Amino acid sequence: MLVIQPTQAAPPEPAPETTSHAEAETEELQQQGVPEPQPFDQAAFDAFSDDGDAEFGPYEAGSARAAENGAVRQEITAESLDMEPFAMEDAATAAADDCASSYNYNFHDYECQAFAGDFVFLYDVKDNPGDTRGVPAAAGANGRPTAVVDMINAIAEAQAAYRQMGYDVDPGSGPWAVIVGLNDTQEGWFNGGAFTLPFGANSQPMIILPSDPGLNDSDNYDYLPRHEFFHIVQYQYWDDTGDIGWAYVRDWMGGSDFKTMNWWMESTAEWATLMSYRLQPYDPRNPTAAMMYAHAIPEHLGDPGRALNAAEALGSSRQYSTFTLAFYLNEQTGSVSAVRKTWEHIRDHDSTPITAIKAVLTAYGLDIPSTLLGYSVANYRLAAEQGGAPPNPMAGYGYNDTERDLWRDFLMGDSRTDDHLLGEYRPYRTTRAVPMGTQETYAADIEPGGSAYFDFSAVQNSGDPADGYQSRLTISTEDRDDLEYVAMVWSAQGSPGSLSEYPTAARAVYPDANNTISVTDYAYPMVVTLIATRTDLQTNSVEADGDGREYRFRVRALVPLDHPSCNLSNLTVSNLQDDGVAPEQQFLDYAESTPDGWTGGDSTYSVRLPDGDLLWLFSDTFLGPLNSDGTRPVTAPLINSTFVRQDGSGLSTIQGGTAANPEAIMPPPEANHWYWLGDGMISRQNGTDYLQVIFQEYLRFGSGDWDWRFDQNVVATFSLSNLKDPISVEALPSQAGAWGSALLPASQSGDGYTYIYGIADAPTNKKQRIARVHGSDLGATGKWQYWTADGWTAYESDTGIGLNGIANEYSVTKWNNQYVLVTQDSTLAFNNQVFAYTSCSPAGPFTNQSLVYAMPETGMFGEPYHDERIFAYNAHLHPTISSGNRFVMSYNVNTFDSRMTAEGSHYTDPSIYKPRFISFTLN
Repeated sequence: MLVIQPTQAAPPEPAPETTSHAEAETEELQQQGVPEPQPFDQAAFDAFSDDGDAEFGPYEAGSARAAENGAVRQEITAESLDMEPFAMEDAATAAADDCASSYNYNFHDYECQAFAGDFVFLYDVKDNPGDTRGVPAAAGANGRPTAVVDMINAIAEAQAAYRQMGYDVDPGSGPWAVIVGLNDTQEGWFNGGAFTLPFGANSQPMIILPSDPGLNDSDNYDYLPRHEFFHIVQYQYWDDTGDIGWAYVRDWMGGSDFKTMNWWMESTAEWATLMSYRLQPYDPRNPTAAMMYAHAIPEHLGDPGRALNAAEALGSSRQYSTFTLAFYLNEQTGSVSAVRKTWEHIRDHDSTPITAIKAVLTAYGLDIPSTLLGYSVANYRLAAEQGGAPPNPMAGYGYNDTERDLWRDFLMGDSRTDDHLLGEYRPYRTTRAVPMGTQETYAADIEPGGSAYFDFSAVQNSGDPADGYQSRLTISTEDRDDLEYVAMVWSAQGSPGSLSEYPTAARAVYPDANNTISVTDYAYPMVVTLIATRTDLQTNSVEADGDGREYRFRVRALVPLDHPSCNLSNLTVSNLQDDGVAPEQQFLDYAESTPDGWTGGDSTYSVRLPDGDLLWLFSDTFLGPLNSDGTRPVTAPLINSTFVRQDGSGLSTIQGGTAANPEAIMPPPEANHWYWLGDGMISRQNGTDYLQVIFQEYLRFGSGDWDWRFDQNVVATFSLSNLKDPISVEALPSQAGAWGSALLPASQSGDGYTYIYGIADAPTNKKQRIARVHGSDLGATGKWQYWTADGWTAYESDTGIGLNGIANEYSVTKWNNQYVLVTQDSTLAFNNQVFAYTSCSPAGPFTNQSLVYAMPETGMFGEPYHDERIFAYNAHLHPTISSGNRFVMSYNVNTFDSRMTAEGSHYTDPSIYKPRFISFTLN
């Protein structure tokens, strides 16, 4: 974009409309963007210093690199040239006799000379158009080459503009020289590029241009003189360099002092070049000349983590690329002289540019860390500041100068600054899709003053389906004094919905007291951009460049845990009955009479069917008949799962296979594998009710009694018209261990979720795991969410640990606006105690431990067996046959006597391996 007339900064764009949520979040912020500048404090400016400047000081004229009285410093005057100076504005019209005779300077005979205003130009003219040395011969009416006229006009415009900006632009003793081409040997020292020496003809700073500045781009006849003349201006402020020796100039240019200064020299020269176009009416033949100042911006924004004041070898692009800081400094101080004041501090205090910049910010009352962060945000947005009047949480987060559009254009074509995701070219960044459940740590290596950018994009249909698929995104890092960071919330251009699109932010979110950024409504198509800036600047460019530190950011996207309130109190168990509680006697009677049905089993879950019948779910099951004396024949089938249907007082067994050759409801999938069942429930899908039961597959890996382990979970879905054969068996998540210890269906949970409870198994101190799925289809595994202490995740591997001391089977029941968990205690092996816990949420925390019952059968002193091999287990409530405050609980009894002979306990006394039922009132 070419601006040829003075312009005023554009007014801030109006703040975008935001939701009440965003407004509430913003109101809580303690940081409010970049502060408003205060009136300039000269005393603070003069007093500011930095210990890092100690090694950077006045050049010692008496050193070994002192200047010699060589040809490069020779005096050039009107007399020595034998010509009269002419006014620069008359370059195209004044009589020209530039090439009447040659002039020897620094071991080269220059064919032509022009003495224009405060400048003397030495140059050659091409003999043939194809020559590489000399300016083109094409000339105006007065015979002066057009290229030379362009260069003279460019410097004239620049000198007038820089004078208008308050800079010292008077040559003092003798004219400044513009040498268009050194001798062939010396020109190679500068790689054929333009350079301004701190010394030269007339013992003044001197501009050196290539012998044909426009050889590769004719715009350079206009652009280069403007840029290089600002270096002459800068040497009026960095005035300790004029005594450097010509013989040592290349060593000096490679040293740290020069690089420390050169990055600010080049960056501010690029900025000043544009100002020269703005402040003086000039229309170059090719308007793209006024855009050349921005050509290097990809080197800065393509590598934003590099030190702000990094500088490379002479002519490298890096030191040119941070010109945006000059724009930003003027805008944030509200002063067009802020850049000039940095040079005044350098002159008056022998300071480095970094110290001078900090002095200016301090003098205007600006906080250095927040200003650096604001600069980083502005570079990412490349758009006008938004947010309105102070206090504005996004103050300073933009450029009001419309040149920002040109800067973005220069980012096109660089792979580091592509338009991926958000839809515009912008600084290099790390881009990650962050579905619900993400828990990742990202690292960035950031040098002093550098920045790191991360785009975290929400994934469609990933989050809480009950809340618009939202999750809570948190970004946290360690407490570091040298790091500032903020998150910008927006969406990609062209996204659906009403969320503000990049580069307009919906809001800025800052870290809280725990160094954590939280975005509570994270959902597609939202993109959250983390912008982090290292704020401990180093004054020495060589030391800063490469001084990276690693910063780590932990990113999590979780569905927040609900924390409902309720009136929890200690539980009291009363009116306990442990004899004759239904349906215990029904099962005993049924076992005695059935010819081929259930005669004993464990697990003992219950599901109320839609027709009112009660379905009992058993794992290992003995089938009948029993012998007439009540013992069990050794030929009695033992299968791994059955259902028993209770129709009033009648019971009937449902099993796989046939009566003559019975099989489990879920037959073994292969040799040495089997299924035990977990809890079950009625699942309504597309208007039809089904029975779903979780089964856990186990496998045997040895010959010992305990040489078996868990393998995987599956869910079997049954038609209610045929409970014998599942219509489908689907794999369930299994990485965290066994699921199905208990179920709390969506019809009972109160929040639309079915809760699936599991176990982190161990010999003792087993621990609870919790998952949930929206709706009532356990097979919708893509929608499962897993509890963690910080929220719900989509990754089973991140499942947290809940209540300690849980059993492999337990129950969770809604009761009186709270949830009761009943389990056998596992803090001791084969403990006979059963405890109840309560919570306001089906996901816990479960507290208020209360003793419900001590199962009497266990161990040598247990009643009625007095057998150390007897143990009790699998306690759970049955809301299917409970009412109000009166609950029925079952538990199982078993024996470690595994003999499959007539002498084995399971055969001599079938009463052992049956469920027991108790009832009690819970208050």
